[in-house]
Amino acid sequence: MPTKTTGAEFKRFYEDSQFWPEDTDTYHEEETVLVNGEDHGDKGYENIPDDAVVILNHGIVFNAQVGSDEPSFETYFKRWRKLQTTTSIIVECDLTKRDAVVAAIRAAGGRVA
Repeated sequence: MPTKTTGAEFKRFYEDSQFWPEDTDTYHEEETVLVNGEDHGDKGYENIPDDAVVILNHGIVFNAQVGSDEPSFETYFKRWRKLQTTTSIIVECDLTKRDAVVAAIRAAGGRVA
């Protein structure tokens, strides 16, 4: 089953040097990355909007830095996600409720950008 995430979370994964160190040959092939329902192809993760719906499916990661096998791209993302201690969420609310929503997020220990 495909894995759903946001553009912001996907970029955090892709920029994590523990999973994608610059001085190694860790790479991936044959994955499907859909951004807002469209195949993203080789357009580069930097161009994905933070609020995009990103669907990951299949693929393989070679020379994985976390774990000892050659996981699917989707599994490698799930390994990364499991190690995270924070998450980002996108919230939509009525404009008149914005202050209350921001206050609730902060009261729960969250940070609002």
